[in-house]
Amino acid sequence: MLKQQEEIMIQYQQLQQQLQTIMMQKEQYRIQLAEFEKASEDLKNTKSDEIFKVSGTILIKSSKKDVGKDLEEQKETLEVRMKTFDKQENLLRDKLMEVQKKLSSAQGK
Repeated sequence: MLKQQEEIMIQYQQLQQQLQTIMMQKEQYRIQLAEFEKASEDLKNTKSDEIFKVSGTILIKSSKKDVGKDLEEQKETLEVRMKTFDKQENLLRDKLMEVQKKLSSAQGK
C-alpha cells in the first residue's frame, strides 16, 4: 500500500511540474501577444507608408501593408498557441484533481 501511495505522489508531483511549465509558457506567449497588439496599434497610428522592421540584428525597410500583414499572421499564430495551452492547462488540472482524490483515498486507508 505504501508503494502505491508513493507512485501516486510521484505522479501528482509530475503533473504539478507539467502544469507549472504550461503556465509559464502561456505567460510568455501572453506577453508576446501584448507586444504584437501594441506594435499593430502603433502601426495603425503611423502616417508613413514606409516602415522599418527588425530582422535579426538589422532593420529592413518594408511597406506598412506588409508589416501589418506579418504582425497579424504572427498574432493569429500566438492566439492559436494560447488556445492550445488553455486546453492543456485544463486537462492537467483535471488530471491533478483525479490524482489528488486517489492520493486522499489511498492515505485514508
